[in-house]
Amino acid sequence: FYAGKLYLTPKYFSKVVKHVSGQSASDHINHMVIMAAKSLLKGTDMTIAQISDDLNFANPSFFGTYFKKMTGQTPNQYRK
Repeated sequence: FYAGKLYLTPKYFSKVVKHVSGQSASDHINHMVIMAAKSLLKGTDMTIAQISDDLNFANPSFFGTYFKKMTGQTPNQYRK
């Protein structure tokens, strides 16, 4: 997805991300997505569904599952 947005091949994108950040592309992307989600959860009054859509998740349920897997909390728990 991100490689395509930058008009790069996935292999080259992964190589550049690894070189710049020291992390695999997937680890770096996961970290950035969670940082964005946390910022939106704490800094806005957007609904979970709106945040899910804003971050390009297929649906709010998948976003909730992903967020809990990455942080150990549901989006609502984190927001509170």
